[in-house]
Amino acid sequence: MRLGFYFILLLSFLGCRKSSDSTAPELAFYHWKNEVNLSSAETDYLKNSGAEKLYLRFFDVDWDPERREPIPISIINISASDNLPATVIPAIFITNRTFLKIKSNDIVNFTNNLLLKIKKIQNGLPNIQIPEIQIDCDWSEKSRENYFHFLEILKNKLQKENRELSVTIRLHQLKYPDKTGVPPADRGVLMCYNVGDLQNWDTENSILDEQITSTYLKNNMTYPLSLDLALPVFRWGVLFRDGKMIKLLNQLDTSELSDPFFFTKKSEHRYTLKQSTYLRGHYLYPGDQIRLESVTSATLKTVSRQLKYALPADRRQLIFYHLDSLTVVNFPVSEIKEIQRIFGEAP
Repeated sequence: MRLGFYFILLLSFLGCRKSSDSTAPELAFYHWKNEVNLSSAETDYLKNSGAEKLYLRFFDVDWDPERREPIPISIINISASDNLPATVIPAIFITNRTFLKIKSNDIVNFTNNLLLKIKKIQNGLPNIQIPEIQIDCDWSEKSRENYFHFLEILKNKLQKENRELSVTIRLHQLKYPDKTGVPPADRGVLMCYNVGDLQNWDTENSILDEQITSTYLKNNMTYPLSLDLALPVFRWGVLFRDGKMIKLLNQLDTSELSDPFFFTKKSEHRYTLKQSTYLRGHYLYPGDQIRLESVTSATLKTVSRQLKYALPADRRQLIFYHLDSLTVVNFPVSEIKEIQRIFGEAP
C-alpha cells in the first residue's frame, strides 16, 4: 500500500511538472548589427539553445529635416545567409520624431515605401520564412495618433499576405495603457531593459535594475495584447563629458580600460580618463568619464520571476537582445535555458 501510494504521488508530481513546463516560452534572439554573417559559434549557439527564430534589424527610420520626409538609415547588409535559422523576423526601428513630423496624409505612402524596402532586403534571404514584421517605436502622446494610424495601415496590408504585425511595448506603456494607448497590432513584445536614467552619471545600471522593474511589474497584470518578453544580454560603456552623456560604446569590456596610463578606476564600474587617447575610434579627452554597464544572470533570473508572476501564463516567446560573439561567451546556453525554465516552474 505504501509503495502504491508513493508511486501515485510520483505520477502526480511528474504530471504537474509536465503541465507547468508547457508554459516555458520559446526562445529567440535579436540580431542588431548592420552586417549579417553569423559565425559557426553563433550558429551553434542558436541550435543548442533551441532558438528557431531570429529577429533581424533590417534598418532604422528617421526624419530627414532637409528632405522633410522619413528615410531608411543604417540598412542591413546580408553578406551571408546560409547559417540563418529557417524563420527570420524583420525588425524596424522608427524614431518618435518621425511620427511627430510626418503629415497624416503622407502615412499611406510612407507605409508602402517601408514595405517595398523590406521586400527588397527580403530578396537576399532565399528559402527563409518571414511570417511577421516587428516595429520598434517608443511613441509619445503627441505622436500616438500618427503612429497608430501607420500601424493600422501596415497591419491591414500584412493580413492580406498572411503575416502578423508585432510592436515593442515599454514598461510604462504596460503599466499605464489607458494613458499611453494600446497599439493596433497582433502581438506586443515587452522590452525589459533600458529601464534606468541613462544620462544621469549617478545611475548604477540603466540596462536592467530589479528595483526599477519591480515598480512596474505587479502580480496578475493584464494587457490587451498578447505579449512576448525581451531580456538583455548585452553590455556597454556610457561616455560622459563635462557631466553630459555623449556616446554609447556597445559591448565595452573592462579589459579595454585596463591601461593605468590612460584610465583611472574610480569604483567598480566607473573610470576617468587621465590622458587623451582613442577608444573604439573615438577620441577621448582627459576628464572624460565612462560608466560600464552589464547584466548578470542573477538579475535576469530575478526579473524573470517578476515577469512570471506579473503576466499570466501564456504561449509566448522569450527574446534575448542580442546575438553576437560576446553573448556566446558571457551567457552560455545553460544559463539561457535556466532563465527559460523559470517561466515553466510551478508556482
